Amino acid sequence: MQIRFLGGAGVNDDTATLVVGNPVMISAIAIDDNDQPVQPMDATYAWTWPDWLPTYPEGYKWPANAQQTQFKATDDLVGRTAEVGVTITAKNGQQVSKSLKCTIVN
Repeated sequence: MQIRFLGGAGVNDDTATLVVGNPVMISAIAIDDNDQPVQPMDATYAWTWPDWLPTYPEGYKWPANAQQTQFKATDDLVGRTAEVGVTITAKNGQQVSKSLKCTIVN
């Protein structure tokens, strides 16, 4: 099983560029050994990200087990890189983890 990241503008499978002021959605999809997507209801998601990276909408506490999360970088974070990670566990017990390096720019 593997993970593919998808998302808004600037999101690739291993890196993302977060532009200040623009909300960016990041989704994770598990792909099984037959190259087929694992349905979200057949997996659990555990996300991690630095406390200093603001989620969007402002103040919204994205549940760690959601298939996606969303961030909106601020001016004071320009030049920093945040590591956003996810671990996906399928109902069959298979587990996979992957992280995304998110660079913050103006």
